[in-house]
Amino acid sequence: MTILKSVIYYRYRLFSDAEDKKYRENFQLFDRDSDERINFTELQELLTSIGYVYDEQELSELYKELEDSEGQGIRSDALFILVSKKKREQDREEQLIEAFKSVDLENTGYIQSEYFKELLMTLGYRFTEDEADEYMKFIDPKNEGKFLYIDIVKKILK
Repeated sequence: MTILKSVIYYRYRLFSDAEDKKYRENFQLFDRDSDERINFTELQELLTSIGYVYDEQELSELYKELEDSEGQGIRSDALFILVSKKKREQDREEQLIEAFKSVDLENTGYIQSEYFKELLMTLGYRFTEDEADEYMKFIDPKNEGKFLYIDIVKKILK
């Protein structure tokens, strides 16, 4: 799939008209010299303005990855691909959190380990007891009897 096809696919699949307009306007706003590219500083400011914060090293690596072949900056299509990937990651995180919330009986952000182990062995793909025990080492490594599922979501998405 070419970059242009990727951009079209991701942009129209993931962005509403309002989001598309917002990203276009943000790009134009931060493209201060109107050359249809943004430099490192402009990228940092743009990403911060739409809620994505990176440390200096991450941003530097990201910039090198997205910079056009002439070394003149980042074009809007490359930025749309980045934002669409981030949006998919956020959507996946939200889906995982909602799945855990559905079994958080006390609505505390925690799930009892034994209850979760039982779910692993009885719902959907049914884990054997050995498989469930192994998975619980990942979920509740200190064997505390409960786990904060937002931490597990972050571990899963790492």
